[in-house]
Amino acid sequence: MATKKRRRLQKSITQIIRDGQLMRFLREAYLPEWNKWWKEIQPWDRKHDFFHNDYVVLHDFANNDEIKKWTVRTDLDEGVGESTAELVPSGHGSVLFRGQISSKVVNQNTLYSQSGFAIMFSERLRGTFLMPAHQKGWTNFTHILLRVRGDGRFYEIRFHTPDQDHHHWSDMYSMILYTRGGPYWSTAKIPFAQFFRNNMGRISDKQYPFQPLSCTQMSISVIDAVDGPFELEIGEISLLRDLRYTYDKFAYEQYTLPPYTTV
Repeated sequence: MATKKRRRLQKSITQIIRDGQLMRFLREAYLPEWNKWWKEIQPWDRKHDFFHNDYVVLHDFANNDEIKKWTVRTDLDEGVGESTAELVPSGHGSVLFRGQISSKVVNQNTLYSQSGFAIMFSERLRGTFLMPAHQKGWTNFTHILLRVRGDGRFYEIRFHTPDQDHHHWSDMYSMILYTRGGPYWSTAKIPFAQFFRNNMGRISDKQYPFQPLSCTQMSISVIDAVDGPFELEIGEISLLRDLRYTYDKFAYEQYTLPPYTTV
């Protein structure tokens, strides 16, 4: 914190104490956080039992307010490329994630080693006292459902888990979403067991099953490195409980790595 900002903060708290408003300040600033914390530690939806084929809608893009909760970033925003993208209502109960992909690299001095990407991010969950929140309800489900109408490109579904490993703030779990062109809608049903761990595009040597509780944010990206326009129309994103999916708890092999191997 900058010195001037710290002094202003100290001065304001000192003035609050002098004015005899300390208890009021604590009540207004901390009491809502404590109430929120108490709700967070309660069991999620304990009055509801989830059965086979039950589902919950996470994001219904027929509501324009839901669209406002998502943001878009491209390599142009990161200062490494010239790709553009936008997120706009389609006018008939869905959202359009569209833009132009360019693989031209304009700056090598960034965290990104290549250009040609566009990503739409959901809001990051925030818990009490600015700590990451947890997706307690997700543990009751096994799949994610996406009702989409694509353009033939493949996209990447990402679950961001920054608080799972504080040494790797950009850790995430990903799975490919294949689309087809044409006027027909399709529903992608992806098991949580098929999501693989990676860090900024690099697949981790040591794989762990995805823990839905640790997810704080979701994103959808186009990273197929094909120059040209793209357009993905999304109707809604849901969670599904499929008790018949017993093929595997984790779709990837587990390896015993030698000591001192970077994971």
